[in-house]
Amino acid sequence: MTDTINSEVLHHARPPSSDSTSREVLPGEIDGFRTVSHALVPGATVELAGPAEKGRGYLFRSGRGRVDDGDTTHPLEEVALFAPQHGTTASVTATEELLFLELIVDLTATDLTEFEQNAEKYPFFLSYSDCKTYRERIKSAKTISRTLLPEHTFPRLCVGSVETTGDDRVAAHEHPMLEQLFLGLQDNECVVQADAATAAFGEGVLLHIPLASRHGVEVHKPHRLHYIWIDLFRNREGMQWIVQEHIKES
Repeated sequence: MTDTINSEVLHHARPPSSDSTSREVLPGEIDGFRTVSHALVPGATVELAGPAEKGRGYLFRSGRGRVDDGDTTHPLEEVALFAPQHGTTASVTATEELLFLELIVDLTATDLTEFEQNAEKYPFFLSYSDCKTYRERIKSAKTISRTLLPEHTFPRLCVGSVETTGDDRVAAHEHPMLEQLFLGLQDNECVVQADAATAAFGEGVLLHIPLASRHGVEVHKPHRLHYIWIDLFRNREGMQWIVQEHIKES
């Protein structure tokens, strides 16, 4: 039975007037998975690169800029997700203060094979307004659910979002086959429950749903629920949970 929900506020990762910053958040929280918060000042450019045994994705949460994958320059004007071709480098340039979260996965031999098999899907880039939507039985009819990184695209990793207004909820449920993080987007103000634990969940907060806990989210008038979910599965087979539970709309 869970009695603690771990989280970390990312607001203080915003850069001072002249310096960009990068720091790991919730270190050691999930085995085989790291999250690094980056904050770039206008005009700054950083290279996106990493060792071959790591898979990398980049979740852009606020600000403006562009990401260059070597062949295409993608504008960053809203929430977006970018995953480079495995083993290649890319770059990000901020035209306004730009905040993004780097997702780093320890890859297994099976994961590396999957990257090779899915090579035609990369580099992967998707802006928020281009996301496909889905429904779930645990959510109300007015809830908007989006997919940012679909199942069977990146090894064992899926990303999406949930948006609604109070009074509403995401009903309590369990998924012991995956680890899950929530990232609060602009104006998010709701409450997360996991077993016996309760935590306020706001904008700019990265929160870990305890593994195998029965958890849900509530929002009350006049507030808004708007967050990214980041799912890391133990294996490829576990992604069938997404296939079964997410009812595609568009």
